[in-house]
Amino acid sequence: MKTFRKILHLIFKIIFWLAVLILLSTLGVKYLADHNQTPTLPKKIVETPIKLENPKEIEFAWEYNKQQYKLSETFYGSLYSFYAGSPKIFSYQGELPENWEKDYYAMFLKNNPADDSISKIASAIKNLGEQKKLSTDQIVELALAFVQSIPYDHARAEQILSGQGETHYPYQTLFENKGVCSDKSFLFANLLKELGYGTALLSYENEKHMAVGILCPIEFSSYNSGYCYTETTSSGFRIGMIPDIDSQKGSAVPMEKKNYSSDSELSQFDAKNLGTPKIFPISSGQTYRGIANSLLLAKKIDALSQEIKILEKNFTAQKNDFTQDENKLLEMEKKLKKLEKKKDYEEYNDLVEDYNDLLKKYKKKIKTYNEQIDVYNQKINYYNSLIKSF
Repeated sequence: MKTFRKILHLIFKIIFWLAVLILLSTLGVKYLADHNQTPTLPKKIVETPIKLENPKEIEFAWEYNKQQYKLSETFYGSLYSFYAGSPKIFSYQGELPENWEKDYYAMFLKNNPADDSISKIASAIKNLGEQKKLSTDQIVELALAFVQSIPYDHARAEQILSGQGETHYPYQTLFENKGVCSDKSFLFANLLKELGYGTALLSYENEKHMAVGILCPIEFSSYNSGYCYTETTSSGFRIGMIPDIDSQKGSAVPMEKKNYSSDSELSQFDAKNLGTPKIFPISSGQTYRGIANSLLLAKKIDALSQEIKILEKNFTAQKNDFTQDENKLLEMEKKLKKLEKKKDYEEYNDLVEDYNDLLKKYKKKIKTYNEQIDVYNQKINYYNSLIKSF
């Protein structure tokens, strides 16, 4: 009987500890699916090359600095399927890691050994830029224009904002030729890294938006962070420009839908346009110095705009002055005709002298006005040329 009790006690003990182990394993693994976070892929999956099958030639066309550019690259359905099937939910054991966001974002920046799309595209963009005698900073701008030209995926953005969609890897973005802010930011961050520039990801939780930061002189940087804000979701935004974000779409309000320069060109670089982001450094490297030229150009445009406004204000005042002089001259002409008719030559001669003096002053004013009009037209033409290059 004692032996039976011992056996029964042992069985209950085993069952108890099994239950504890099952409970711990269940509670020990947690997921952050609401942010569409992804675990670091198992090492054996990342390092196992995928067989390249089902090739697909894709041509990209875009514009930079009023010039048209094209490049073609071969993509593979097998690689696309690999990335499409990769997990996109951040998982962890125990307590939530303090740097979980950085680990999550870093996973999207890794490539399968068989995937050389980033290096090929970066090389192609660099070659295109060198053919046009572009500087290294201009080649970065060319790469940005390339990413900006990729259509924004509005349908998936709506899904993500409603908690249903998922983030894509750069290969998926290139293969589908569309992406949301995070997709395009991952793509551009990878291209920047390949081009040898320091880069970071800028995450805006309240605005539900992501952008890229490129290493730049701290005195010109956004948020005094050492990185210049870079918008990827819409074309036309220079490095450093911070747009308004449509929180319903998670993308920048396009240039053509808002007059960003209504206040000033320089105001477009104001970091106050968005909230303060979380900054996740991705790679160290070369510093982008083109921001200094952009800010200088913005200041020049703003100064020229003020000069034009002052001239326009002066023209209005001058026109009113001309009208008064013209009315006086007309009145004097009528009076002269009457005096001539009356043959009152003495008063006529006195009035003619006054008339000629006023006419002389009027003509001088007209000459000055016309000279100012020439200056105004020159400033307008210069202003328009700067705006087109901005």
